Amino acid sequence: MNMIKKLMTEDSLGKITKILFAVFIMVVSICVLSVKVPEMEYVNETIENLDESRDRIMTFSGSTLTASTAISLLPKDWANPLANSLADMNKYFVFMFAVIFLEKLLVVEGIKISFVYIIPVACGLYILSVLLSKAKFKEWAIKFLILGLAIICVIPFSTHFTEKIGGDYLAYVDETIEEANVGAEKIYDVKSVNEEEDVFLEKISDIFVNAFQGVKDLFTYFNNLIKKCINSIAMMIVITFVVPFFILIFFRWLLKELFSLHLNISVPEIKERDIVKKISEKLEKTKAV
Repeated sequence: MNMIKKLMTEDSLGKITKILFAVFIMVVSICVLSVKVPEMEYVNETIENLDESRDRIMTFSGSTLTASTAISLLPKDWANPLANSLADMNKYFVFMFAVIFLEKLLVVEGIKISFVYIIPVACGLYILSVLLSKAKFKEWAIKFLILGLAIICVIPFSTHFTEKIGGDYLAYVDETIEEANVGAEKIYDVKSVNEEEDVFLEKISDIFVNAFQGVKDLFTYFNNLIKKCINSIAMMIVITFVVPFFILIFFRWLLKELFSLHLNISVPEIKERDIVKKISEKLEKTKAV
């Protein structure tokens, strides 16, 4: 009886409880969450939003290149700077496309990797910290857990967040794409190989004046188009990169604060003392009988 009482100490019972809990989280993460979460509607909607952003970026890139090529058909002295400005914008589209590809990769593959590898590794490190009483292992366990949760939550949350607040901005981008396409079509419709440059410029200017209310000058139209393209690119960079980045920073800070609060409260230790106390009282009563 004394041997049983000795084994049922507060320290050993607390370690067993923590280890069993970590093993439970590990099993649920690998066997259940890694299968169920990637199939959730919330994740599928995230992938659809990322695909829409990718398609919009590709369309925008094609529109600027088309407009750049069309503008190059106009008089060279003022058309070339505008055409080059539009063509140079494609480096930003490459950057945004790479960001979208990375975000989709994190959603499609990162969620599974988090549940199958990262979170179980965090649980394993936590078990080592309990067995060896090494705080360093607990610190690494928390870091791995924060990493896994960030991969699982940040991209889906940021895409849905920007979808809710970015509707008007995305409409502005779509409007800019449409203007670039229409402007290029007007030039291609009028351009003729045998026409003199002055005649062509006069015809195309008349068409733009008639086609776009308030546009009195062809140069002004394309100059304003470039400004709208710059604004649209800035909006898309914010939506595709800046917002997810700051959400990641905030999410990481929030998790660190929550884990710090949990460790400082030390609620599990209080419960464990109560359990040990009750077991000890029962053993004493049994011994007395």
